[in-house]
Parts: sequence; structure tokens; C-alpha cells
Amino acid sequence: MKTDIKRSSTSNSGRLGQTLYKFSIEKRWLTMPDGVRLAASLYIPRARRRGEKFPVLLEYLPYRKDDTFYVVDHQCFSYFAQLGFIAVKVDIRGTGASEGFIPEREYSDTEMIDCESIIEQLAADPVSNGNVGMFGTSWSGFNSLQMAMRRPPALKAIHAVHASDDLFHDDVHYIDGNLHLDSYHLFINHELGLPKTPDYKLDDEYFEQRFNRRPWLFNYLNNQLDGAFWRVKSLREDYSQIDIPVYLIGGMLDGYRSATVRMFEGLNVPVRCDIGPWDHSCPDEGSPGPNWEWQLRLGQWFNRYLRTGAADSHQHLHKNELSPRPSKEFMVYVRHGHAPDTEIETVPGYWRKDTLPAKGTRNTRFYLAGPGQLSRTVKSSLPAGVQTAGDELEYHPFAGTAAGVWWGNKTGDVSGDDALSLTYDSKPMVKPLQIIGAPHINVRVKSTSEKAKWTVRLEDVAPDGKVMLITGSLFHPAHIKHGRLNPEWPGAGEVYEVDVPMHFTTWTFQPGHKVRLAIANAQFPMTWPSPDLMVSTVFSGDGEAVLTLPVVPFDGGQVPHLPRVCVKQESPDSESIDFPGKKEAATFNRYYKKSGRQSHTIVGNSAYKIRQRRFYIETSSTWSTFDKEPWRSSYLGVAQTTITSQGKHQRLRTRISVTSDRDNFYVSVVRTITQNGKVVGRRRFHETIARRFQ
Repeated sequence: MKTDIKRSSTSNSGRLGQTLYKFSIEKRWLTMPDGVRLAASLYIPRARRRGEKFPVLLEYLPYRKDDTFYVVDHQCFSYFAQLGFIAVKVDIRGTGASEGFIPEREYSDTEMIDCESIIEQLAADPVSNGNVGMFGTSWSGFNSLQMAMRRPPALKAIHAVHASDDLFHDDVHYIDGNLHLDSYHLFINHELGLPKTPDYKLDDEYFEQRFNRRPWLFNYLNNQLDGAFWRVKSLREDYSQIDIPVYLIGGMLDGYRSATVRMFEGLNVPVRCDIGPWDHSCPDEGSPGPNWEWQLRLGQWFNRYLRTGAADSHQHLHKNELSPRPSKEFMVYVRHGHAPDTEIETVPGYWRKDTLPAKGTRNTRFYLAGPGQLSRTVKSSLPAGVQTAGDELEYHPFAGTAAGVWWGNKTGDVSGDDALSLTYDSKPMVKPLQIIGAPHINVRVKSTSEKAKWTVRLEDVAPDGKVMLITGSLFHPAHIKHGRLNPEWPGAGEVYEVDVPMHFTTWTFQPGHKVRLAIANAQFPMTWPSPDLMVSTVFSGDGEAVLTLPVVPFDGGQVPHLPRVCVKQESPDSESIDFPGKKEAATFNRYYKKSGRQSHTIVGNSAYKIRQRRFYIETSSTWSTFDKEPWRSSYLGVAQTTITSQGKHQRLRTRISVTSDRDNFYVSVVRTITQNGKVVGRRRFHETIARRFQ
């Protein structure tokens, strides 16, 4: 559940001739069946005629509506109100301004039961027309899907941006089934320790319900295997659980894009899916662009299902066994190819309306034809059953940092990572080769360690030698024999197949560019390093090692135009401010020659004010491993929020440490809160957790 979500708008107005509603903002308590009150902010359109009622759009999450997300939320929620929706944001119990204890996990049963009550109460509001839609990015996209699975009567349609249907394999905790520690874990475990808004009292209730609650990180590390903990909340188990319309948005630089595509294909309801070139953000400001006004497009879509009468007619149609197959709309941004650039603002390419698989797709094979080579033709002349000597791959635990912390970062030249990998290149393209879909790799391998993990990357090699990452995937060999629910390592020296789709992508290999496949045993810090030193073997040149690309007709199905980004209302009483003496962000690697330790660090700083209160947030995440002792890996995250107001000074500091040896993880979370320089509370949580196939 990544959280770097921005909702600002900086471009030209584009309202498609709509007359916008005036609106008011109301703070309200919603009382749950057990008496706990949840805090809600409602942006309510003003009726233009007597008796006019409006549908409700709900976003529900723990990201503190009255401070952490307040500055960026106003533009989004006020604009939905201007489009004629009651836009509502609710803090999950135990977070933000809401009462009660922090739940025991993300998407807890408590969270879901509360949400059913919230939807019922909002639907019954005198200004509501009784129809509710849920929307949101990341967390609120996840719980929108999960609420649709529970089918509360008033919930008529949902919108999910950057969300997943598979919480073990395709979420931020275990990327492709491999352990991942993200800056998100620091963010959420820190945020949950902050005092309750709006008074920020450090009283007994705060310490009991928030500060002293066991951090969620321990739950995730105690569930290293797929199973009921993950699957009970995963739509992928049964897509028929959802029977209302769904609008999905993904990004080519977002780690959840494959799940977005999978849901589009699996759902049997009216579904729209847009996938753009951006990161974990919304289409109006996602980076890189081009951008367009998603709220207008979303508002028009919600109008179909939430305005009076529309929802009823849909439900009738959906239940009619003789009704036609539900409509599906798919739009994707096809990248024309570009040089590696961590600062790129706009990606060259075009918007394309299509189906999945895209019309005219042909699966084009490239064979691994011996060391360093990809060939369009089979070159092996080996007798059946005879294998090549193979290509040796030395394990470099620190390899992979150029690709970022998940399959969703803007990247520079990744040739440095490739130098620590096996690479296979095609001949230069004579004409453009355009792909839409999930590239697939099938190759036989073995390793001197049973605990070898694998990463495969599809890349573009330019004539000047620079290498652009297109997509990739991690592969966990313990899931081969008996599946994810019953993992078993292969034996050391045992030959097995790496047979895996890479994450959904689009790309165009331009003339003169080469297709590259890179294979390695490390993708650091995206996944925790394998503990053993090893030498692996990749069997190429046998005619069976194949990279398959979903090639499509060039530049077909172009979308002529999308709504321009609208100018929205700035928050009237809050703004981002400078953080004196601090840079906004930095990423760097360090090598300690004496010890062999290598580290990757991401630092972030931000500041904002709400009325007279100022907030200063500092974060640092460092992942480390060792050349010769990869079992000695670690993560250290430190977050600090300082809140100042009228001579009062509060500071919460959270320190997360995860270290490993061959058998265990040693996990420590320390929270410290001070007021006016005096320590008011300190709590340390510590646990030793066995490594289980990680």
C-alpha cells in the first residue's frame, strides 16, 4: 500500500461545459454499533432545486484526514462536490480523529464491519439519494474492492486506483511472493503512533489505544507463507464475489499494475480499466505524464450507476440470465521508448483503446542462444535430453538497486546491475517492435544453493549502450513443486524451470535498439537477499530457453483526446511549506570496503502547516547486506514527526530495525514521544521470527 499519493492540479481548466455546484464542508461523527465514533469530513453540494439529492462517494482509510493528507485532499474532495457528489472521507477507528483502538491489521474485520455501517448511514442521509460509491488510491482502492466483495446493499459501484487482488503475491509485503521491506512499513507503523486529532492529547487513552499497540510489521513478518491470513482478503480467490461495476486505474510505473490487468480480465461485471505511464499516483498529476483529468472521467462513469434509477436498472440487468455480457472498456498508454531518465516528465507514446489481449497480438519468441545472445530462430543441434554446459552466474547480494525498491520506479541506466547479471541481447531492430502485455520467460536453471531466488528483467539497449528497464519479475523456486500453499525448496544442484510472466507493460523497441533479457539471483533492496553464497547455472542454447513478447500492430486504436487537467480549489487554511535546512529527497548507495557492507538509502523530508500548527516530517530508510555474508542483511528505518503550535512542541520518533542471520529475523520497533523536549513515553517492541522460505 504505497502512500506517495499526490492530488494537486496544476494545468488548464477543462470542464466539458459542466456547471459546477457550490458546496459546504461538514465535520461529523458516525457512531458504530459498539458505540465507537468515527470521524468524517463531508463535502456536500448545495441543491439547485427543491428536493435535489446526491449520490455519495466514500474514501475510507487510516491516513489522517485532518493533518497528514489534509493539504492534498481538499482539491480532490471539493471537486467531486462541485461535480454533484457528496464526497466523504472517514478515518478508520483508532486513527486520525476517530475513536477506539487501532485494528490488528490492514483490512481487518473490524475495519470492514465499520465500513458497512458507514455506508448504511451515508445512504440514509437526508441529502443522499441512497446510492454509495467507494473510491481511492492504494489502501482505499484495496478496501473498496473488499467492501464490494461483502456486498452491502447501498454500495452500487467502486473505483480502485493502484490496488491488488492478491495480498500475498502482489502487495507491498511480499513482492512476487518474496519478502519486501518498504518505506511504507516505516510510514504506516509511524503514523499509527501519532496522537489523535484535533487536540493531540498525550493522555492515558492515547497510550492505551495507539502508542502502545503492537506494530503491524510483526503480523506481516509472522505470515511469510501464503495462506488464510492473506487469501481471506484477496479477490483473486473468486472474482464472482463482486457483482457491481468497477473502474480500475493502474500505472506502468506502479507495482500493482499486473493485478489491475488481472482484475479487468477476471471480473464479470461492467468494468473500465485505464493504465497510464505514471507511478503510484492519480492520472492528473502522476509522474511521468502525459496527464488528464481523471475526476471528470470518473464522475461521468459514476453517474451511470449512482444517479437515481441508474443503479436499479443495472442491478436488474446484471441479475437477468439472458442479459448480454457486461461491457468492458480498456485504455492503455503505449510507450514509444525513451532513454533512461529518473527525471522524465512526459513519456513519448499514445493512448490506445483496445482489448486484452490487444487486438492482433502475436506471441513472438526470442531464444536464449548461448552466452549473451537472443535469437529469433532456434539454433540448438543438441540431441533430445542432452543439455548444454550452461552459463555460470555468480551471486552478488547487492545487485539490483538501479531498478528501485519495487517494480514501479523511474530508473536511470541499469547497465551497472546488468554487469552483475547474465544478459542476452537480440540483434538491433530493423523496424519498430511494439508490445502490450506480460512478457514471459521459460528457462532451465540450477544453483549450488537450494535457497536461490531469481529475478528476470526485460530491457532496451540503445545504440549508445545505455540500458532502460522495461519490466521484470521475481521468481521463488520454493513455489514450483507443490504451489504457493505448500512451499518446498528444490535440491542444491537440481535442475528446474524458471517459468514466469513478467509484470504488464507497454514498450516500443525502436530501430537500432536491442531487446535484452537480464537474469540474476538478487534484486536488492526489492527483496530480502538469499542467505547463501552460490553459483547458479542458466541453460541457454538448448532450443528450449525462450523469451516470449506480446507483439502488437504498430500504433493502432489511438484515442484522439482526453479531458485536460482542471484547475481545482486550493485548501483555504493549509499549505506545504519549506523545511529549513532540509532537502526534499535523496537516494544513494555506500560501500564500506573494510567490512564488505553495502547499503542503499532513501531520505525524505516534507513540511506543511494547517492553520497555526506546523508539521515537519523526516524519514530515512537504509537496506544493507554483505558481499560474503548475505545472511547478515538488515533494514533500518527512522521516521520523525514534529508538531509545533502556540509554544507547544511534540515529537514522535519511530525506529524500525530488522536484521537477519541464516535462521531468523530480529525485529525491533521503538516509539518515543516527547513534549516540549521532555520524554513522555517510550515503548520498545521486539521479536525473533524464524525465516520461512525467505
